[in-house]
Amino acid sequence: MARHGLRTGATGRWLGAHSKWTSGIVVAGGTLALALWNHPTPGAVALVLGIVVLVLALLGILAAASGPAGQPAAGGRPQPVIRPG
Repeated sequence: MARHGLRTGATGRWLGAHSKWTSGIVVAGGTLALALWNHPTPGAVALVLGIVVLVLALLGILAAASGPAGQPAAGGRPQPVIRPG
């Protein structure tokens, strides 16, 4: 995504750096929702599983779109450094 000019900035870099924590929180939230549900039906389990997979995919896309720090987007030129003088 970063190669095509999509950047998520600091949020994407933070998600990339903390991907294990954010993934763990999402999976734990889905597990907790199912554990606390009195009588989950197969449809409810499928719904919670689908939501967890969707959120994990979204977090992965946002983290991948951050790109390496300090490099311009594809087709972009680096910004000149202006020093006071």
